[in-house]
Amino acid sequence: MWDKKGSNNTGILAVIIILLLAIMWEVYYFSTTNSNNSAKVVSEKMNNKEAIEVTMITDKRCGEKCNLTPIISQLKLIPSLSNAKITELDYSEQKAKDIMEETWVTKLPTAIFPDNSITELSQYLLPTKDGKYSLNIGWTFDPNVKMSDKWFKILDKKVLENIKSNSYIKWDKNAKITWIEYSDLECPFCAKLHNSGTPEELEKKYGKDLNQVFQSFPLDFHKNALPGAEALECLGKEKWSDAYYELKHISFKNKNSDKDFLIDEAVKLWANKETITKCIENKTFAEKINNQQKTGAKEFWVTGTPWNVLINNETWEYEVISGAYPTSSFEEIIDRLLK
Repeated sequence: MWDKKGSNNTGILAVIIILLLAIMWEVYYFSTTNSNNSAKVVSEKMNNKEAIEVTMITDKRCGEKCNLTPIISQLKLIPSLSNAKITELDYSEQKAKDIMEETWVTKLPTAIFPDNSITELSQYLLPTKDGKYSLNIGWTFDPNVKMSDKWFKILDKKVLENIKSNSYIKWDKNAKITWIEYSDLECPFCAKLHNSGTPEELEKKYGKDLNQVFQSFPLDFHKNALPGAEALECLGKEKWSDAYYELKHISFKNKNSDKDFLIDEAVKLWANKETITKCIENKTFAEKINNQQKTGAKEFWVTGTPWNVLINNETWEYEVISGAYPTSSFEEIIDRLLK
C-alpha cells in the first residue's frame, strides 16, 4: 500500500511541476515578447522622430575663433540633438547672408534653431526677427567689417585719429603699431597683464615701432573703476602723459584703486591735492570717459577688460586680444601687422 500510494503522489507531483513549468514559460515568453515589442516601439518612435534642423553660420575669415567643429561636437552630446540635421554655411554664401538678414543676427559664429524646445539650451536661445531662435555662442566676428588681404580687420582712419587726439600716448607717437588697451584700475586681470612684464617686454622688443593708448572702460561692478578713471584724467590734465601712465602703473602694481590711495600717489607725482580731489569729486571727465566706453563698444565690441586692440597706423589693419594673454600672443600679432 505504501509503495502504491507513494507512486501515485509522485505522479501527481510530476504533473504539477510540468504544469508550473509550462505556466512559467508562457509568462516568460509573453513578458519577453512584450518587453521587446515595447523597446522596438520606443526605438521606432525615436528613429521616426523628425530630426531637428539646425543652421550654423561662420566666416572663414574669422579663423580658428569661429571654428564650428568643437561647437557641433558639444551640441551632439545633447540627447535631443544627437541626430540633429546640422547645415554648415559660410558667410561667403548668399544663403548665409539671407538667413542673417532674415533673423537680424549680426555676429558670428551662430546657430539658428527652429524653436526653443531644447531644454538644455532654452536659457541661451534668443528670439530672432523671423520667429526662430539663435544660440549665443560667444559672437565676436562681424562679417560686414572691411578685411585686408592678410585677413585683418580694417579700422576707419578717422576713428583712430579721434581716439588718439583725445588720449595720452605712451612711447613714440609716430610708431607703426598702436596698442589700445580698454581697462579699469580695479580689474584684477588688467593688473595681471601689467604685472606680468608684458608692457616692458614689448617696449624693449619693438622700440619706436610701438606706442600705447590707455582707454578707461570702468565696469559697473567695480566701485573704484569710475573714480579711478577720473583720477587718471585729472592727473593727466595737470601733469600730462608721463604722470598719467605712472599713476596707472602704480595702481596696478599695488593692486589698489581706492580713491584716497590714488590721490596720495598723485600728490607724490607733484599734483595739487586740493585740485585733483575736487576734479575727481566733480566728475570733471565723466563725459570723456563715457565716450571712451562708447567708442570701445561700438568699434571693437568691448565687453570686458582688459580688451587689447593692436593697430597698424599705416594700413589701419587691426586685431583684438581680449584678456590677459602672455607677451607671445601680442608678439605674434604685431609681427604679422609689421609684415
